[in-house]
Order: sequence, then structure tokens, then C-alpha cells
Amino acid sequence: MRAILAIAVAVMLAGCASTTPVVPAALLDCEPHPVSPASDPAITQRDVAVYVVQLAEAGADCRSKLGSVRRLLTPETTR
Repeated sequence: MRAILAIAVAVMLAGCASTTPVVPAALLDCEPHPVSPASDPAITQRDVAVYVVQLAEAGADCRSKLGSVRRLLTPETTR
């Protein structure tokens, strides 16, 4: 009887064990920051517009990956 009780307690405690979540490597790198066209003496408004779009895309990529990492690392009970 004690053996069965000990096994039952061990099984219940094993269910409460916490595991460290694994963060995929793809979530640890963001798109690179675009190179600013400011040093180009022949800069055009189009160059600036392309830069702004690339900058926004890089920022969105990083925020998206950070959100994914946050969801992986935040316990279900605190969400």
C-alpha cells in the first residue's frame, strides 16, 4: 500500500515539474537595420521613402519575434 502511495505521489509531483522553454534560433535574430542613405550626396526622396519602408519592416520583424519569445517564456497563468 505504501509503495502504491509513493508511486502516486511521485507521478503527481512529476506533473508539476517545470521545464525551461526552448527558444528557436530563428526568433533570436531580427532583420538587419537598413543602411541610411543620408551619406549619399545624390539622395532623392525616393531613396528616403525606400529607407523608411525598410526601417519599418525591420522594426516589425523584431517586434513580431520579441512577441513570440515573450509568449514562449511567459507562463500560461500570467497571460
